[in-house]
Amino acid sequence: MSEKIDAIVTASSPVPTSIKLEAGARTARGSLILTFAATVDGELLTMTGDEGLFSLEISGGRLDGFTKTKDQVRHIDAEDTLGLDDGTLHTLGITVDDFGTHVFVDGYEAFTTSLDVWTEQLEVEDISIDPAGIFDIRKFTIYNSPLTSHAQVAEAVAPEPFVEFAAAELSQRDARRCGGLTRGALRARIRARGVGQGGTIIAAQGSNGRLELELTAGGIQYTVFEGVSQEKPIASVFGAGHFDDGGWHDVILTSGRGALVLYVDGYQIGQAPGAAFFDQIGDISRVTVGMNLEGSRLFGEAQTAAIYSTVLSDHQVKRLAGVAPLETQTLFDTGLKGSASYRIPSLLTLESGVVLAGADQRVSIANDSPNDINFVLRRSLDGGKTFEDVQTLITYPGEGRLGASVIDSVLVQDKQTGRVLVLIDHFPGGIGQPNCAVGTGYTVDGLQELHDRAGNHYVRQADGRVETQDGESTDFEVDQEGNVTENGKPRGNIYLAYGVDKNESLFTARTSYLQMIYSDDDGATWSDPIDITSQVKADWMRFFGTSPGNGIQLANGRILIPVYYNHEEGITFSCAVIYTDDGGKTWHLGESPNDNRELFGEKIHSRNLTDDRGSLHESALVEGSDGSVHVYMRNQHPSGRVAHSVSQDHGETWGPVDYVEQLTEIFSQPNCIRITLDPVTAQKRGVDSAIVFANASRMLPFRGCGVLRLSFDDGKTWPHNKVFNPRHYVYQCMAQLPDGDIALLWERETQGLFLTRLPIAWLTESRSTIS
Repeated sequence: MSEKIDAIVTASSPVPTSIKLEAGARTARGSLILTFAATVDGELLTMTGDEGLFSLEISGGRLDGFTKTKDQVRHIDAEDTLGLDDGTLHTLGITVDDFGTHVFVDGYEAFTTSLDVWTEQLEVEDISIDPAGIFDIRKFTIYNSPLTSHAQVAEAVAPEPFVEFAAAELSQRDARRCGGLTRGALRARIRARGVGQGGTIIAAQGSNGRLELELTAGGIQYTVFEGVSQEKPIASVFGAGHFDDGGWHDVILTSGRGALVLYVDGYQIGQAPGAAFFDQIGDISRVTVGMNLEGSRLFGEAQTAAIYSTVLSDHQVKRLAGVAPLETQTLFDTGLKGSASYRIPSLLTLESGVVLAGADQRVSIANDSPNDINFVLRRSLDGGKTFEDVQTLITYPGEGRLGASVIDSVLVQDKQTGRVLVLIDHFPGGIGQPNCAVGTGYTVDGLQELHDRAGNHYVRQADGRVETQDGESTDFEVDQEGNVTENGKPRGNIYLAYGVDKNESLFTARTSYLQMIYSDDDGATWSDPIDITSQVKADWMRFFGTSPGNGIQLANGRILIPVYYNHEEGITFSCAVIYTDDGGKTWHLGESPNDNRELFGEKIHSRNLTDDRGSLHESALVEGSDGSVHVYMRNQHPSGRVAHSVSQDHGETWGPVDYVEQLTEIFSQPNCIRITLDPVTAQKRGVDSAIVFANASRMLPFRGCGVLRLSFDDGKTWPHNKVFNPRHYVYQCMAQLPDGDIALLWERETQGLFLTRLPIAWLTESRSTIS
């Protein structure tokens, strides 16, 4: 029987600015609800105790703050909660449970941290609410136990419409009132009578133009026409999809903050820059619903419709549509273990059902290499519900920009043996992809090359002895961690940057390396790093590294890892795969799709590529149903689409490169996996599996709009597309959990890595065909 959730403190308008919380009312877990309206920035809520505090403010119209104990701090940077200063009622919800602190805005999760302290741990005594008296506080409640995400939705106030439709046309008075709206939203709940049928949802006539929201056979269209002829559109947005299926759909158009955005059933389906609303078309004389201005009716029904005077947020749209909330937990967030940042997700479900999640731990600064970066991992033994504490698997000496690093992990399992492999880039101190040197750092015999600051060159033998290039013995020795001794005395570390250690002597080549670790017990323990650079990197390459996320094992047992590299000029890039047929003992580099490729009438090759429009960067691999291998590639091509190629020989060579029209590309890492379908879906579709593709699909101008897409025909078509997060979203990695759900490990770039569980039905219910 579930624990009864009671209110410890509750207050309605007028809510006092200061509340005392007695010791007996403090709890280790709980929730908070605050309903407010704001028009300016300011402090919203602060809970203060002897052991720390929890504070939130409105800054720039969004939510910001922190939770702080004596030894830990988490920044609550809810950067996507725009419009909290629009003067309308909003609901703030906080829940602290065993997974961390969850911040809800208007019913839906807006931010999450791993720090799980509440009023008991903080020893909260004083709660300050709107101390400056600048907000309209309507309700404040603290609960003794965590509210569920569904309860948070139920507690959230829905936005109030400016005007509602009670007939097919607004009254003249209400129509005139709409003329003053410079921004806002249109909403209608509609259905078509059948496939191919549609028509006007909402239309308005003004003295200087008209606007129309329409259902078409191919999607939803909003257009604003201005001028006497009213034929030239000044702004429009289109969301492709099959919404003429006879079912009910909640359609919302928002105009404001520089953009037009379309939503169907609570999820974004289209976005275009350039806002335009009622004020753009002059004095309003008519506003219709379910028919156009000439009286031609929608081939279907508009059940309800309304106009809003504010730009509804993504969370408010979901609240109106009654969207079921998704469960998210933080696996690696800024501040965890004292680190400045975590980035670059890798994720894998093992044959045993154990789930592994990996990340870059960027210790002192958030940058890519050169930086002090460790590889860390968390394991789940219950199918992704909970995760063990962080394991630090690979670490190198040095700090900040002079620290040695590992970066961009790839996880894969050899299903024949159960061995789990991690491949990851390695850089010595002060070196990263932009400034690494040409070469492998190894001799033709596979021995590590070393040098000193005077320009003398050495070779490290397998047992740690150091010889000159000519094979003469020296007094130097190097241990497994790279520590150098000379006649037993410390002489620095070969991986450090120049000038860091006063006893420095020998250094590795200042280039990029590829390393591997492995586990034979489902990730509980791991081997030491094994450098495989000399097996796969050519001596003309400057950078050579993984495309982070997941590798794949083909039906024939071959393991493929996506990689990319550049050559001496260091500017253009080409992707490829490295492969092993013996479980990781030996590795081989395949050709690149850029090798002997025709680009704009010219033959190019990865060895001498100079046209950046042909660059192929990070990539993702999936095996086709016919045994072919598909690669989807980040690129700089002017098409603005994800590049794609197919291999018929298990990744050794590639066919022509094409650009997938439906997969938009903003120069950000893609990910794709093959999933097993549930029996009902499999029978309906006539296939047992499908491909899920995910990437950040829009520049906003930051990288964002994370979209998942589903294909039943090896990527020929993508009939189901859904926007997971319409704003900040960068890298991601997916895995199918033992219960069939999709686990999405994703990043907001600066705040950390978050795991969200997505039922396959969440994706298949989407009618959107492009986003």
